[in-house]
Amino acid sequence: MFNIPILLCVDLQKEFITPHRPWADPRGEAIAETCRQVIAAARAHDWFVVHTQLHRGGPLIDGEGLPQAIKGCEPRPGEVVLKRAGISAYAHPDLEGVLEGGGPDGAVMIGFSGPMSLTTTLYDAVDRGHKVSLLREACGSTEVGEWDADHTRELCLATAQKLNRLVSQADFAGQLGEVQSSVSRRA
Repeated sequence: MFNIPILLCVDLQKEFITPHRPWADPRGEAIAETCRQVIAAARAHDWFVVHTQLHRGGPLIDGEGLPQAIKGCEPRPGEVVLKRAGISAYAHPDLEGVLEGGGPDGAVMIGFSGPMSLTTTLYDAVDRGHKVSLLREACGSTEVGEWDADHTRELCLATAQKLNRLVSQADFAGQLGEVQSSVSRRA
């Protein structure tokens, strides 16, 4: 264990914020801005940033999809990028090892595809005994059948709450402060 907090970025791809795309969140750009801020804060506090992305031809991004990273959320050199074919971030076999190498506080997850990728990742984390929490304000969603994006977002957030895996931006800011304090004590 490296004792480094992890920011898990799920599906921060143009497919989920571009208007008129089948999986786009109507509030996508605002949520993407929150994700940009969270990523910048995590990087500034030396968190380990992990990106999991659906690849073109995968279950949600067909051959005509937009798999490119959202502007301002692009992976940087040294950050892990896991391209996967399945819905859950755990569909990439290396995620489990990456999360096991993190700190005792586990990972904070942000991203899109709330009713699918984020929810299934939460369930898979519980099944594997990994502490993965969802950041409330950075949860993008989509319309599913008769349910609009706000309804499916609330279902995802309610699931995270029931699993005791929901955190707020204030909680995240507190974790950053705790990390900064422990770094200062080591210096």
